[in-house]
Amino acid sequence: MTPRRPRVFGVDYQFLACGDVFTRGLAHAAQDLGLEYAHAEARQPDLHDRVRFFSPDLLFVVHGRHATPRLNDLIPRSRSAVWLLDEPYEVDDTSRFAKPYERVFVCDQSTLHRHANATYLPTCYDPHEHWPGDDPRTFPVGFVGGANRVRERYLVALARAGLLGYVIGGRWQSPSVNRLCAAGNVSPRETAARYRRTQIVLNVWRETHHFNREHVPATALNPRVYEAFACGALVVSEWRPEAETLLPEMPTFRSEEECVALVQGLLNEPERMEQVRAACAARLAPHTYAARLRTVLATCGLPVPAEEAA
Repeated sequence: MTPRRPRVFGVDYQFLACGDVFTRGLAHAAQDLGLEYAHAEARQPDLHDRVRFFSPDLLFVVHGRHATPRLNDLIPRSRSAVWLLDEPYEVDDTSRFAKPYERVFVCDQSTLHRHANATYLPTCYDPHEHWPGDDPRTFPVGFVGGANRVRERYLVALARAGLLGYVIGGRWQSPSVNRLCAAGNVSPRETAARYRRTQIVLNVWRETHHFNREHVPATALNPRVYEAFACGALVVSEWRPEAETLLPEMPTFRSEEECVALVQGLLNEPERMEQVRAACAARLAPHTYAARLRTVLATCGLPVPAEEAA
């Protein structure tokens, strides 16, 4: 007899920069896996009643800051898990509110030691939203993300070299960057469409650590890397340790001069650029939301669908 597919209730979180990308990704993954899946945003007024009525085999909370106090009587009585996606930047806070959960999943291995029953669950991409497409790649270099001082330094250097095609985000201090700013913020779907028209997507990490007194260093790749490669762009990234271990082919830099030279060199050699891009895309291809949801189910002791239902 085929085992019953698990009933999973996902509690969503609307992120400031990436919006509902995790909401859509997990919903698509649940559909692909044929799960009985319901979900609601963390601040929805009837969240508590909806979870209790659905009676899930797993309560799976994204982020958790807003949802945890609203579900504090259900979490200890449920098979529950939280996926922390702001590690290590907010680890002092997350290590406090994640305590009631049976399992904790962290997006960066650097904070595994700060949580009980913790498992590394990196970010990923959604093949329903992120695919290469056939659009002409009219932009040589682009960047989508919020402003910080480090990002602005690299964007200014690329703009001065005449290489930067657009930025989305802000607010930027530099006139040369502001002139190329197409929008202050766009939806995840619009971001993916922009990536499909871009040859090289720049990746520079988040800068501010809001709750990280120990200064735990960030080591992991971010969603931008997975999503841009899945959309057929080449990512050129500021260096991080996980880039060497998970994605060694990805071009990385540690200074503005190195960034400009690297980008210019790749644009001047389109065949080499395509070889590098294809190698990186192939390495990241298995890293989907469905794969992440399988890991969650297995870690929580629930049946794991052998194949995608779709």
